[in-house]
Amino acid sequence: MTMYARRYFPWAVSAAAASVLCSYLEVEKTDYLREIVDYAQSGDTGSAVSAFLRALIAIGLIMLSVYFTRYATGRFSTGIIKDIKLDSAKKVASLPMSYMTSHRSGEILSKMSSDANTVQGFMEDDFIQLIQLPFSLIFYTAYLITLDPLLFVLCFITVPILVPLGASFSIPFKDGSKKYMKYLGRVSNTVSDMVSGISVVKSYNLEDTLSDKYNSGIKRATDMALSNDKHQFKGSAVFMLARNIPMLVCLTAGGYMCFKGNFTLGSLIAFSTLLAQTLSPLMRTSSMFFNLRYTSAAADRVFSIINEPSEPDGGAVLTKLADGVPAISFKDVRFGYEEHRSVLNGVTIDIKKGETIGFTGASGCGKSTLLGLVCGFYRPTGGKILIGGTDLNDSSLKSARGLISYVSQEAYLFPVSIYDNIAMGKENASKEEVIAAAKAAYAHDFITETENGYDTVVGERGCRLSGGQIQRISIARAMLKNSPILLLDEATSALDVKAESEVQKALDNLSKGKTVLIVAHRLSTIINSDRIAVLQDGVICECGTHDELIKRGGAYAALLNKGGL
Repeated sequence: MTMYARRYFPWAVSAAAASVLCSYLEVEKTDYLREIVDYAQSGDTGSAVSAFLRALIAIGLIMLSVYFTRYATGRFSTGIIKDIKLDSAKKVASLPMSYMTSHRSGEILSKMSSDANTVQGFMEDDFIQLIQLPFSLIFYTAYLITLDPLLFVLCFITVPILVPLGASFSIPFKDGSKKYMKYLGRVSNTVSDMVSGISVVKSYNLEDTLSDKYNSGIKRATDMALSNDKHQFKGSAVFMLARNIPMLVCLTAGGYMCFKGNFTLGSLIAFSTLLAQTLSPLMRTSSMFFNLRYTSAAADRVFSIINEPSEPDGGAVLTKLADGVPAISFKDVRFGYEEHRSVLNGVTIDIKKGETIGFTGASGCGKSTLLGLVCGFYRPTGGKILIGGTDLNDSSLKSARGLISYVSQEAYLFPVSIYDNIAMGKENASKEEVIAAAKAAYAHDFITETENGYDTVVGERGCRLSGGQIQRISIARAMLKNSPILLLDEATSALDVKAESEVQKALDNLSKGKTVLIVAHRLSTIINSDRIAVLQDGVICECGTHDELIKRGGAYAALLNKGGL
């Protein structure tokens, strides 16, 4: 937070200066009030009117100083919140895939939305009190002591005991708030599951099951909140006592002093008025203490994202595939998503520039993992991957990904138009290029048949399109990018026989002159590859053309015989 505060420090200084002026003017206004009453009692009408006019001027200046204090504080707080939200969004995009796969989307969204909004609410409402309070207390207490030191001591004798006692309840409140927010993030996952998997929810009649799960989660979260709020209620009661006792003492002792002639009525009214203004922040402090604790817990969760190490990216910038070296090389690559559980146990293979190689094997053998490693989604736990002869660990991931077009088996479309989804493949792509890519992916015909053509909005995750249509738009996006390396992870899995045939012809055209890695279970997808690599037990057990592997009668032939291809 300190780093963000430095950026807007001049506004904090301006707010503090305005607060100093405001607090000073409040004291001046109160003293004018004392003069008005005392002069009026003595019959000095002229002096009373003069004091009244000065009080009006003070009130006008107070209004201006309050306005500027709030404006400067607003600039300070909203600037900080803006930067925090921008940085958290930017950080999510730069987090390693391992973080994204180990944290539920509902929990991440809860941190970025509700927790960030909690911090924003505190900065906009309570933060200004934190700036004003110290200056107010200094000026107000100094004036009260000037009016009557003994009465000041009598009024405030209980405050040093009650205020720390009330504040002490905020410590368990913060711990409870952290647990509540963490649990609420888990509850949000249920909603995320309902939205993301709505077709499964409806087809399996899971509406009541998930609703009951959400309801029980909300009930428990409510119970946690109520239990935690008890600390705030106790603290508020103590702060209320700390406010009312001094006022009671002031009116009792001050009234007695006026009766004895040791205190003027104007002084008593001024003392009680400013005492109330001094004590009223204590009630605000009550909520502020707890809001600060709650906000601190929320800020910890927001900064848990911002402070998370970003995906490592740096080193050599790759602009093209070097000649004379393999386009991609796997050198004894080892990897596991979980510790002590390997998926790849030493994959070694060189892929020539312009070569098409298909990877096959039983489900879960690590085929898709290989493509993920080439994209830099994960880092090998052993060995290395070279692109154009350069170790991927020593390369800029952004530049390396610029050489790759990736089409996954779970094609994702953004809830924007078809045109915009395809155009994401290339920055500043022309309309002609987008349409050409769609035609090459055999998507143009069905696009023009939709209600608004290329301007048709596809809906959440492309819900308004069929699986085959989604896949072809995804392929068109990859075609538009036109990178020298093409990664196809079950790219035709969602297509019917006719559509697969059409897209396969498009992919054949796209693959010319490119290095292509294909992961597939369908024989038709990989049969014409220059080489086919068979993965088994985390290693490549055999590699060759389709005919060579059939003649060998090994793992590949066994997959065909068992219907695995």
